[in-house]
Amino acid sequence: MISSIIMNIDDHDINKPDQTGRLPDAPVEGGAAGAGTPRNTETATGTSPFSEPRAPWRQLPGNLQRGVRLALFLEVEPEEFFATPAALALLALCDLVLNFVVSLLLVGRGGSLAYSAVPGFLFHLPLLLFCGYLAGRQLSRPSMACLLPVALVSLSIPIELCHAVLERLVLIRKLQWLEPYLEAPHYYRFFWWWAAAALVFLLRIRAASLSRRLSAGLLLVVLVVAPLWFYPRADLWVSASENGGESGELQVDEKVLAAQAKLLDVQLAALSPGVRGQSHLYFVGFAGDATQDVFLKELLTAELLFTQRFGTAGRSVLLANNPRTGTKLPFASATNLEQTLTRLGQVMNRDGDVLVLFLTSHGSRDHELDVNNPPLELDQITPEMVRGMLQKSGIKWKVLIVSACYSGGFIDPLKDDRSLIITAADATSESFGCGFGEKYTWFGEAFLDQALRHSHSFTKAFESARETIRKWEQEQGETPSNPQIWVGEQMAKKLPALEKALAGKQKQKR
Repeated sequence: MISSIIMNIDDHDINKPDQTGRLPDAPVEGGAAGAGTPRNTETATGTSPFSEPRAPWRQLPGNLQRGVRLALFLEVEPEEFFATPAALALLALCDLVLNFVVSLLLVGRGGSLAYSAVPGFLFHLPLLLFCGYLAGRQLSRPSMACLLPVALVSLSIPIELCHAVLERLVLIRKLQWLEPYLEAPHYYRFFWWWAAAALVFLLRIRAASLSRRLSAGLLLVVLVVAPLWFYPRADLWVSASENGGESGELQVDEKVLAAQAKLLDVQLAALSPGVRGQSHLYFVGFAGDATQDVFLKELLTAELLFTQRFGTAGRSVLLANNPRTGTKLPFASATNLEQTLTRLGQVMNRDGDVLVLFLTSHGSRDHELDVNNPPLELDQITPEMVRGMLQKSGIKWKVLIVSACYSGGFIDPLKDDRSLIITAADATSESFGCGFGEKYTWFGEAFLDQALRHSHSFTKAFESARETIRKWEQEQGETPSNPQIWVGEQMAKKLPALEKALAGKQKQKR
């Protein structure tokens, strides 16, 4: 029997070299001889008929090269891929490592590993394997069970790399106009690019009828494209805000709840009362966003500065959202701020004392101050809310400092004759420096840490800080934030005497 099989093989010259010394093309599974034959002498298993199987790492460059061709919508025969389980595993690993490295480079060391994203990142693999198995049955090509996942992962890697390059380019000032293409719906163009290239790849398999190829394409849409649209992959290295905050997330347990029930009452009860005939400053600090420590740091810096240079010891209240202060400081919320201002209106000498209200957080184009302390759901602060709180409190003299993007929008709703209002930006511009790991925002550093440390004049300190910020923005190529100041008529008359009194007290301490 063995001899007859050998004779049969010889008669058909299946593995016999031709006169040029090359092996003739073998029929492809599911088609006639020569139909859909590979462009190299390797089969879908990644091996030549007379060669040792190639190591997966040696198959990788060839698969990636063909993935690039697919991404460019160039024709690639399925059998050109090295489709082995080991090759698929290596491609999946490379895809994972590429995402990790690229996201790390873009986010920086201030980010963290998103462990929960790993299962979701690999969610596509079982979908591709299942789709490949069914498509192989539809096309009468069992090898598609491994071949289709190999081809589509090879395709995804260059497309993901293109998206990463775009993310890097938008960091260049002249290319910032590309930034919208990183956001929905433009972001999904990369996903549709991958889906379209995958469909074209299936529809070009000539060894099957058009109806079978269309059926395989439908399987891809239903089993792979649709699920990945609703459950997209997430990056493995993310900024702190995407992963719960720079200091983690607030744990609302019994200790936090018990502390919060009395923290604000303790601060309000400890306030020193105003003295008729004298002018004192009262400081209220509000750090609204819990996901970045810079706002808490800026609040603590401001409180210390006003205590040491402006005599607010015993006349300060701090409200902060940060996981590290859940048992130490009352939450920065609209309710706590209103309660604080109401109590201050009762304690202060309204005719002479001055409130310094310092608000620091992110700001929105709608002129809302971000109040964020996950998992709590808190109301945002608007200038109209602050105006209502101040009117209810009866406080007359006010210095309002708002360190946030678009904070200039607070001026018109809050201005009156007895107010001084200072903002980190105008109503249509962003301010800078609220990054992870920062000690101050740019405005906080220029105004609080530099200017006010050498002056008791809020207006002179503002002018100095505005010039410093202008220089920093020019050096960094940033769009000007344009910090704003507004001084009410009666406040302008009161400030010189207040500044003189503060400077005198400072000299007495020395």
